[in-house]
Formats: sequence, C-alpha cells, structure tokens
Amino acid sequence: MTTFKHILVSINATDDHHPALDQAMELAGHMPAKVTVADVLPHVPERARPFVTDQIEQELVDHRWALLRDIAARRGGPVGTALLRGEAPAIALIREVLTGHYDLLIRSHGVRNASMPFGPIDMQLLRKCPCPVWLAGPSARPRPRRIMAAVDAGSTEPGEAALNRAILDLAVTIRDIEGAHLTVVYAWSAFGYEFLERRMTSTDLAAFLDATRAAASLDLGRAVSALGSRKAGIEMLPIEGEPHEVLPVYAESHNIDLVVMGTVARTGLAGFVMGNTAERILSCLRGSVLAVKPAEFVSPVKV
Repeated sequence: MTTFKHILVSINATDDHHPALDQAMELAGHMPAKVTVADVLPHVPERARPFVTDQIEQELVDHRWALLRDIAARRGGPVGTALLRGEAPAIALIREVLTGHYDLLIRSHGVRNASMPFGPIDMQLLRKCPCPVWLAGPSARPRPRRIMAAVDAGSTEPGEAALNRAILDLAVTIRDIEGAHLTVVYAWSAFGYEFLERRMTSTDLAAFLDATRAAASLDLGRAVSALGSRKAGIEMLPIEGEPHEVLPVYAESHNIDLVVMGTVARTGLAGFVMGNTAERILSCLRGSVLAVKPAEFVSPVKV
C-alpha cells in the first residue's frame, strides 16, 4: 500500500479557492503525511528593475508570505509554507520536490478548452517531476467517488509491468481511503485490423478479433492479479480502441473523478518526454489526473 510522507501543494496564494490543498488535507487525514503549501513568485525581470526597487520587491515577498501563512493557519492542522522564487514555476516546484524529498505533488489545473485542457506548467510537471503528480480540477471533489486506473496490460516494453503495478497500487490505495469505486481499464486493439479486414474472410476476421479480445482480457486479469487480495471489488474492463480515443470518452461518460495513469515513455533515457499515447490521452481529459512515473525515472531538472 502506498503511503505518502510529505506532500507539496502548489497554489496561487492570491486565489480564494484551493482545491489542491483540500485534496492534500483529505489525504493527510488518512496517513501520516506532512503537508507543505507553496507558491511561486517570479524574480523581478531585468527590464522592471529600474522601477521595482529592492524595497518594493521585499514588500511583494512579505505580502505573499502573509497570504501563505494565513491560508495554512486556516486549515486547522500543521501545514508548512514555502515561497519559491524562479522564472519558471514548474522548474521551481520540481527543485523544491528534489530538495525537500516530497513523494507527492498536488496542483490545481484551471485550463478548460478543447485544444489544451492542461496548461504548460501542468505539462512540464507531468514530464519532469520525479514524484507522482496529482492535478485536481477546479471542481474536483476532495473525496473522489469513481476512480479509473489506465494500464497497458499487454505491453512487453521493459518496466511496463512494474509501472502497471505502481499505477494499480496507487489507485487501490486511494480507493481504500475514500471508499471509492475503482475500474481498471485496458485499451486494446487488433494488430493490423484495417489491413487484415480486406484480406480475411469474415469468419476468419471474427475469429481473430475474438482471440485478441480474449487475450486482452487475460492480460488485464494477470495485471490485476498482482494485487493479491487487494483486487477484491475491482471492476476490470478491456476496451477495444486506441487509448487516446476510448479512455477520455469512458472517463467522461462514466463521471470519473480521478484518472490514475503512467506518463513517461519507456526509452531508457533519464527525463525523456512523455510517451505519445500519454500526451494524446491527457490532451482530451477534463477531470483530475494522478500521474505515475517508472521507478527508474530521473528528472532532468537539477538542483
């Protein structure tokens, strides 16, 4: 069972609503996790230096610190605070994760449009942050009721089985904490279907699809069986289709509160970008996402 010890929460202290902090406090109430709330204040640009004096900058810093401490104090529990400085918020947050040895980063994402549901800071965190990243939507409930875990049960890529286990372990942990319903989904497709359907008889094609569907079901069952007794109550669902097409549709149509998935391509390269499939899935999701990376992942961001 996954246990978080130190959660970093990224917020904008000038906002009135902090769903990421709500989520962190809910988790911390079920495990011995320390919560630190952080905001990023950019450095003063060189062009602004003639107008923004050191005194004015210090007043900006003091004001942001006061907001952070007030937010932390209103939570009624021990919440740490951190004011980070840097030009790129994502890099500042990742450096804080590395130096503070955080094991979960939670951030609220507020972008809502057809072409880019996640903003550039979100995408940088998903690509480069070494710990799991939980992106909570603005309307996300602190207690998710329906969780979807997306696994690639049929992959033979090195490390994929271990990543599937990490995804499932995290999804089951959240399910058990919140008493949620968990569906484990595996999107599968028949190899070369469009080519083969023009060269096979309808009988052979149907047999081929049946065999592929049965194999997908077995692969998914095998992946979930690694949970042992913790697999009880899990709904297993192999879905025919491309992952970036069928998974967002399923999440939307079944009112999924949280999607747990892996994000990094298995390339053997430290800090490599997300796999194309993960990118395309994320470009279509609208709700909350908990992204997991392989154990061997090394962030390209340096302290």
